[in-house]
Amino acid sequence: MVFSPSSLILFNYYLPLSEALGGNSSMKKVRINKENYSDSSKNSVGHEFLGEYYEDIHYNCSKCHKPAVFNAQEQKDAFEARKEYMWSQRVLCHLCWKEMRGIKKELEAQDNIYHQKKEAVLRDKEFLENWLVLLELYPKFGKKSDTAKIGMVKNALKGT
Repeated sequence: MVFSPSSLILFNYYLPLSEALGGNSSMKKVRINKENYSDSSKNSVGHEFLGEYYEDIHYNCSKCHKPAVFNAQEQKDAFEARKEYMWSQRVLCHLCWKEMRGIKKELEAQDNIYHQKKEAVLRDKEFLENWLVLLELYPKFGKKSDTAKIGMVKNALKGT
């Protein structure tokens, strides 16, 4: 079932998420500024129907399966400051998300080194082994596996 960022459909009525969850008044609300959304979000179906506030969204992390909260302020930062697409949904808890982002940055650094020093990198067993670990770890966070690059690194390791 898919929920909008700030409401839940029950019996064809839109209810604020806090009300649908039993009127929990402890949920934080942060005002939405639709003008700060990315262009792709502004052009998206449903942009004009967004509510007035972000509200905390509770979910379970898809990697560690622990309960997590995508809080109202984090949503504002994601959609208005970082310009993430408005219908993207948080699936990783904060710790798993930080770990995934760290792996992504390391993979980008590895790619840059590879493109700058291709010949040396293809002979560097330690570099290739580390790169392979990162490439195989990244899909465990729900990201797409780069099978072509994994195959290239494995072939290069055979030659070292």
